[in-house]
Amino acid sequence: MAVKILIADDHKVLINGLKLILAVRKDFSVIAIANNGIEVIDLLHNENPDLILLDINMPMLNGYQTIKIIKTDYPTIKVIVLSMLNDKRSVLNMLEAGANGFLFKDTDDKHLFKAIDCVMDGKYYVSESLNDILEEFLNNLRHKKTKTKHTLSAREMEIVNLIVEGNTNVQIADILFLSTRTVDTHRKNIFHKLDLNNTASLVKYAIENKMFLGYE
Repeated sequence: MAVKILIADDHKVLINGLKLILAVRKDFSVIAIANNGIEVIDLLHNENPDLILLDINMPMLNGYQTIKIIKTDYPTIKVIVLSMLNDKRSVLNMLEAGANGFLFKDTDDKHLFKAIDCVMDGKYYVSESLNDILEEFLNNLRHKKTKTKHTLSAREMEIVNLIVEGNTNVQIADILFLSTRTVDTHRKNIFHKLDLNNTASLVKYAIENKMFLGYE
């Protein structure tokens, strides 16, 4: 099945170039184009891309703001940032916001294809000169996982898994033979420990940390 791709950039020349490059791969399909972050969010109401190629410097809603919304409301969509920015803070900001990859706009087709294949396989990918920044990000992520693993109890992790599966508090209570109030208390404790504030952000966090939550 083809990877469905949405391209988000405000430069038509770049968009047309990407479309030509991606057309080489029969397993890639460009299903939509957006010229700014607002258009990206609007398109996601009807389109269901597997991957978004996203610029940072877009009008109305920039790449950073856009990716925060994408990863909150559509946590399973992969995002590769395309930018000429190479300062450490910009790259880390995008990765921490939820980007699965970061490429310079002048990257060649070989590295673009490799990046798409990697992120669709659940991995991270950045331009080679940014590997040290990616390693720092991954080290921080591993530290966060380890810290969280010690703070969530076995019961709380069990409840997280049930929430991710789409169960309500009432259904979780029935499954675990608990009162609804107890489940609600566990849920609030989980949000507090993970510094999250809603179910969508919990699902996103759980997907990104699926290994230690036990449902990879």
